Formats: sequence, C-alpha cells, structure tokens
Amino acid sequence: MAEQTSIDPAVEARVMKIMNTAIHEVGGPGALIARREHEMLPALISAAYALVLRDERHASTEAIASVLNTTRGAVEAVFEAPMEAYAARVRDRELELPEFEPHMDPDWSGQPNTARLDPAYLAGALAKFAYAVVKREEAHPT
Repeated sequence: MAEQTSIDPAVEARVMKIMNTAIHEVGGPGALIARREHEMLPALISAAYALVLRDERHASTEAIASVLNTTRGAVEAVFEAPMEAYAARVRDRELELPEFEPHMDPDWSGQPNTARLDPAYLAGALAKFAYAVVKREEAHPT
C-alpha cells in the first residue's frame, strides 16, 4: 500500500462503527463523563483508525503513525493491548494490581514507560474488543 496522508470516507465510517460499539460497551457517553474517563476518547479514535488501517488497508505501522501524527510505538501499543482484559482494566483502574504496572518494553520506540491503566493503553484494548464485535456482527447479522 502506498503511504497514506488522508483518510478515506469508508475508513471514517468503519471507525465510527467501532467508536459507537466501544462507547456503548462502557455504558455510553454519560458513563464516561460520570467516571471522568472521557479523556480516553481521542486515544480511542486513534486506536480505531490504527486497527482499520492495518487490517483493512494493509497500511504499515510507519504509515499509520504518519496518518495519525504519532509515534510508531504508540501504534504498536494499540496492536499489543490485551483486548480480553479491557473490562477489568476499565472497571478496576483505581486498584493497584500487579498486572497494571507500567509497561517497560524497550522495543516500543518513542514510547515512555506506559502505565497499563493509561487512557491510551485502555483505549487500544477497548478498540480491539469493539472492532472484534463489529466484525462478528457483520459476519453473523441478527
């Protein structure tokens, strides 16, 4: 795929489906505001774009980072976020659990030590979960 500098409308529509699913999953926009977690929304948008650009447009990590105006490490963090743990991470983000300790992987270029409860990290996990739901619903419409 050629390096991409703009986002096409089909990608935008796909990202909106993922965003709607993710926001619904966490209880809606009001729940995000009530829990003071609305700071996760910009990271959730970026994570959804990263997933769609990689999986559906076959964009490289570097191209995605360029489109999103972020680092390669930030994009890789989305791909590595553990979607199966997003619910516990969102629900228990106030608890000091060892599995939520800062991430110390030196291979994530451009990323500082990333707290696993950081909104950007949580957004990656939530976006991956929502994307899986969207794909499953499309494969098996009700």
